[in-house]
Amino acid sequence: MKRKLISIVVCMLMFAAIPALQGMQHTEVNETTIVSAQTGVTRQPGTILIDFDAQTAHTETGSLGVEWVPPYFWSTCRGLVNPTHMIFKWDINGSLIASYPQPAQTSSWGMRDMAYDGTYLYAGSENGFWQIDPATGATTLMFSSISPMTIIRALAWVPTENMFYTGSFSLGWFKFTADGTTITPVANPGLAGVYGMAYDDINDTIWVFDQAPAAPNRCTFAEYDYHTGTLTGNTWLVPMLTGSTDQVAGGNCYMTDCITNKATLGGLSQGTPVDRIFVMELGDVTTNSPPVTPAAPTGPSTGFVGVSYDFTAQTDDPELDDIYYWFDWDDGTNSGWLGPFASGTATTASKTWTAADTYNVTVKAKDTLGAESGFSPAHVITIAVGPTLEIGNITGGLFKIKAIIKNTGGGAANNINWSIKLNGGFILLGKETTGTIVAINGGDEREITSKAIIGLGKTVVTVSAACPESSATKDVNATVLLFFIKI
Repeated sequence: MKRKLISIVVCMLMFAAIPALQGMQHTEVNETTIVSAQTGVTRQPGTILIDFDAQTAHTETGSLGVEWVPPYFWSTCRGLVNPTHMIFKWDINGSLIASYPQPAQTSSWGMRDMAYDGTYLYAGSENGFWQIDPATGATTLMFSSISPMTIIRALAWVPTENMFYTGSFSLGWFKFTADGTTITPVANPGLAGVYGMAYDDINDTIWVFDQAPAAPNRCTFAEYDYHTGTLTGNTWLVPMLTGSTDQVAGGNCYMTDCITNKATLGGLSQGTPVDRIFVMELGDVTTNSPPVTPAAPTGPSTGFVGVSYDFTAQTDDPELDDIYYWFDWDDGTNSGWLGPFASGTATTASKTWTAADTYNVTVKAKDTLGAESGFSPAHVITIAVGPTLEIGNITGGLFKIKAIIKNTGGGAANNINWSIKLNGGFILLGKETTGTIVAINGGDEREITSKAIIGLGKTVVTVSAACPESSATKDVNATVLLFFIKI
């Protein structure tokens, strides 16, 4: 009998305590039981770098969303004391800088989480989606019909897709354009207490602020791969903040420019006794330096139109990242990015100019993380109109064929290899003759002569000439009558 009486008393005390606990919590807690859905390794809590009271300064309760717009934090507040919902601006030390009223149509809870696209803040509710000007605090309604979304609660701007992502407790997740013309469902990986989202531009993922696990600390960050719609397995349980006896996840933000050389997660803890804005360290931000600006590329200083020339460049990357090279040919064209090549490795690119002129060849480099060097000093090359070979008259006669090779270009043609070939017919002797001419100056010509030819029948005579800068070929029909060639 005594044991039954003790059990009844314990049960009565438990039921009496539940309303008291619920009365302490002002947050929009999901009606269903919030269960942690994260899988994988749960890492140890990060160091809290910033932690300040986001309630006492404005004498309000009901803070919900938070966002970082350097060098200030912004927060949304339900306004349980003053019935007007508010937007607040804070410095990094927690001093209240400015207050702005929310639009009247933002529903009984007002704006929730916030996002920043580099120019404007954004926030949503059950009744619409707003743009906020950080310079003035002025709000602009972007769209009011949010269906099929029931509410825009958690919010992240994902620049790689030019879309916003939103989630709400265990409800469906969506991505949408700023004007609301496109609203597309995305996978919810099973999180039941979603209240905040923030884009991680280093890992190209989204950090979700989830009201899990159980009270008194329902503040868990979970990393979400929006490409696959799954959790990465990386989670952070936020330690209890200064003076907190109970805390629940609100909005959140991701930053690499809040604390020097640190990647951080910021959040709004809807807490007891007061709401708090905090910043938690994720890790160091590795500083990536661009490759050293290359020296002027090496290559020839003179050349001719229509001839390919090689140019070589080399530089080093401070972090020993692989390197791409970009050659600018100073004629409106370039090589495009070539590579990647190991740091310190020389790289060669080729160029053929189509017009005579003086050109400044320069080169720049970038590493595999995209950091670019400046352009190198110029390597100057003068391109002239080079030799142009042509085949003139081809004549036959007794035993031999003669041909004229002309240079109609602007420079000397050197080391000219020529040939006279007969294709077809019955050729007993002299089917092919080859030779070399040392040089033909511009505007000059030379006569070449075949070996003795003996044969019979119709044939095709092909005369060819080539130097490094030019080549020419000409065919004529011929008839071989024993030792006489008729063309």
